[in-house]
Amino acid sequence: MSFIIVFIMKFLDCSLGTLKTVFLVKDKFFLSSVFNSLSAIMFIFVADIMANAPHEDKFIIALIIFAANMIGGYLPPKMIMRLEEDKLFIYVITSNSFESGTELADKLRELNIAVSTTIVYDSQLNKTITCKAHSISKKESAIIESLLTDDYKWHIIIGAL
Repeated sequence: MSFIIVFIMKFLDCSLGTLKTVFLVKDKFFLSSVFNSLSAIMFIFVADIMANAPHEDKFIIALIIFAANMIGGYLPPKMIMRLEEDKLFIYVITSNSFESGTELADKLRELNIAVSTTIVYDSQLNKTITCKAHSISKKESAIIESLLTDDYKWHIIIGAL
């Protein structure tokens, strides 16, 4: 059997398994189960090839399987990310000081990124600011994240557009 066929079959097996996981996380259970079933079929064929291969070819087949697994686990999520539409991401950012929070909010406003601020107090009762920056595109998210340093505590809330 050709090494190229082994690579393609294992690549498909791993890609389908990866897609199963991606769609399971996205609560698309039917698609997830379809990809899981197809992956199982591909695995059976790859295992049969490996079991029946001549002893001298097993190491090469193992290397081919390793490469196909690496690529099959990497490419599908990257492709899905490129195809997905933009979503609303709300960055909830708390600054260490009132001044740094004000600076961040002003920078975001200069860049036309929607931001709302709230005055909060830290555990030592020092006045600081929490900003909610609303990103509707990957470009805006990249801008926001480029402004965040270790001086900020932040997390993301994913919303619907």
